[in-house]
Amino acid sequence: MTNEQKDRPTTQYLLPHGWTINLSDKADLLQNNDGKVAIILKSRNFGDVSPVVFDVLENSIHVQSLPHFAERVSFTLDKEIELVFNSFVYEQG
Repeated sequence: MTNEQKDRPTTQYLLPHGWTINLSDKADLLQNNDGKVAIILKSRNFGDVSPVVFDVLENSIHVQSLPHFAERVSFTLDKEIELVFNSFVYEQG
């Protein structure tokens, strides 16, 4: 995560199996009881409404969809998920 992104407001979400994710306030998180997680942008998305989608399992994450607004996603041994947005997400008003 860049220094610029660290200074942005975030919300921490608790996910199944002890996983966590901190997300920018520019995104919403949806999840179900089966461990399916979707992250969507609140802001303009240039016509692409594709969410980040992944399955949360006990010892792994299976990424199903990683659209253009996501620069990268990473996972730690402490069960933390980091999603870094492309800079244009923050450049929008």
